Amino acid sequence: MSRKFLSASLALIFVIGLATTAQADVTGSFDLHILALPMGSQTEAVQFFFDIQANLQVNITISGLTLGFDIGFGTTGIEFAIINLNTSLGALQVNDQFVFAEPFGCELFTGGGVSNSNDTATGTLAGQCPGNNVIAIGDGNGDGIQDAEVGFVKKRIGLELNIAGITVNNLAIFEDVDFPDIQGTGGGGTHEHDHFDGTVLYDLSEVNSLVDDQTPTFGFGDVISISGQTVSGITVTGLTAFCASGRNFIKKRNFDWEVNKACTAGFGNGSTPLEGGAKTPILFELEQLWIEGIELGGIAIDIHTDFVPLKPISSVIEASFTVVDLADVQVQLMSMNITQLELSSITASVSSGNLTLSLIDLTGDLRADATRATLGLVLNPNQNPADLTIILETGTGGGFTLVSFALGISRGILSLDTLTTFTGDGSGNLDWTGTNFALNVDYGNGFVLSSNALFSQSGLGEVDFNIGITF
Repeated sequence: MSRKFLSASLALIFVIGLATTAQADVTGSFDLHILALPMGSQTEAVQFFFDIQANLQVNITISGLTLGFDIGFGTTGIEFAIINLNTSLGALQVNDQFVFAEPFGCELFTGGGVSNSNDTATGTLAGQCPGNNVIAIGDGNGDGIQDAEVGFVKKRIGLELNIAGITVNNLAIFEDVDFPDIQGTGGGGTHEHDHFDGTVLYDLSEVNSLVDDQTPTFGFGDVISISGQTVSGITVTGLTAFCASGRNFIKKRNFDWEVNKACTAGFGNGSTPLEGGAKTPILFELEQLWIEGIELGGIAIDIHTDFVPLKPISSVIEASFTVVDLADVQVQLMSMNITQLELSSITASVSSGNLTLSLIDLTGDLRADATRATLGLVLNPNQNPADLTIILETGTGGGFTLVSFALGISRGILSLDTLTTFTGDGSGNLDWTGTNFALNVDYGNGFVLSSNALFSQSGLGEVDFNIGITF
């Protein structure tokens, strides 16, 4: 899709929206975000990378129908546009969503830097690719020249029906399974698009049935859930996912559930499409069961179980109770294979007043691998109060593995939050890891200014400035 066509379409929609303001409820927000990243820390004054981002959100409601726009702008122009349509048809709630985005690659996918897992040996870090290494790779007409075009990424249709206390949800996703993803699994992503390293372009002008290439390939996924409550107050929810799991990422936005690339018209590179590409396979991906609100002798119990094909059944049991109004106790038992009656981890927390103590067993052998103490205090509560939170963590060696101090101060329209963290070096010593400062000024009437600065052992990490207006 060309930028001119998308811009003209959005402009037309806005004109229509403005023409109907007399009878419509128009709300939204505008945010201007500036990221300053130093190119080094060897001297007092260095050059900076600047990334200027803007986000406009507008919702127009007419007679129970809400049309919403979420548009992101960056140095390359329009980076994404999300169109939402929400309405109620009797007991049926409908949420229709179109997602368009510009494809980006990451230079650090080649030679280490950003990957799908943390690796201290090679210096790779899971998560989103740093902005100064993100490259626009959209090719809108297939001529092999980068023209920063915006392409269709997905359509999501969510339906919710509530009848006689039973809630049924269905989410249908039609998605480009090859669309580049600059987010590693450390941020919750599941895609592995390391071949988009900025050396190849993404051809938005074509569609094929081959996955993991530089051309869009579309697949279909569906997630259905049913939830209800028994007469005794126990809530039971069941969820079944076909061809969908995890999260899907585009630049600056992410969505629950991502379509499995195996659920396309072809079963992989070089395979024969199903009936000429007319249909896609439907694969069972996940079954989840929640049972919440069980009461046994004053103990509240919640159970969450996952069934995944070719994997052991996993389950998490959470129990909470109060000890003679003196302390609240929470226990979490996790098993990655309940058929073998194996415990994978145990976490027990006791809270009393401002103090919380936690014992963490990471292996399920009934031995504490870590302990955590969290103390929350209000300093000078009568005049100029400040919130102080202290976290202390120790490991099996007895020394501290983490110490952090968080301080929050509010004075009228101004608020300041700072977090300082120290980590253990394995020999009982603590090293300063970093300090973060966040300043927020709320002028009222929807106008907010904020900034954030991160300092670490290597110097200034990054500085963020944000201007937000809500209308």
